Amino acid sequence: MRELLQYASRFRRLYQKEFRPQGEATGLSQLEMDIVLFLRNNPEQNTARDIVALRGFAKSNVSTAVEALEHGGWLEVLPDPESRRVKRLVLRKEHCREIEDLAACQERCFAAALADFTPEDLTVLRKLMSRMDANVQRALAQ
Repeated sequence: MRELLQYASRFRRLYQKEFRPQGEATGLSQLEMDIVLFLRNNPEQNTARDIVALRGFAKSNVSTAVEALEHGGWLEVLPDPESRRVKRLVLRKEHCREIEDLAACQERCFAAALADFTPEDLTVLRKLMSRMDANVQRALAQ
């Protein structure tokens, strides 16, 4: 299934190519943009641990990127009211326009990848990807 790896690699190249101008305009690295978008798209999963677990980024890289985003005024790190050990990451409203520009860029990437897919194709793709994910999770658990 070498093709699967090639598909993923090509999509990653498209994604990085599309985001390069966004990174230059905002001064953010690809990882920082990915974290901003993760927090925008998943506001209820707003800890560094969530980002590491769900996106698969290295903990040390996320920690460094979160620090840079905090110092750059992109996000605030707030204590969780129920647990002092948990820190919540909250995007700052001052960068709302730039964050929406990043989200639009992300949408363009997915739209390009799925350009000629019908709604039925997307349903089949989701089902197949879900089955593949279940297989991967099962293999990881062994």
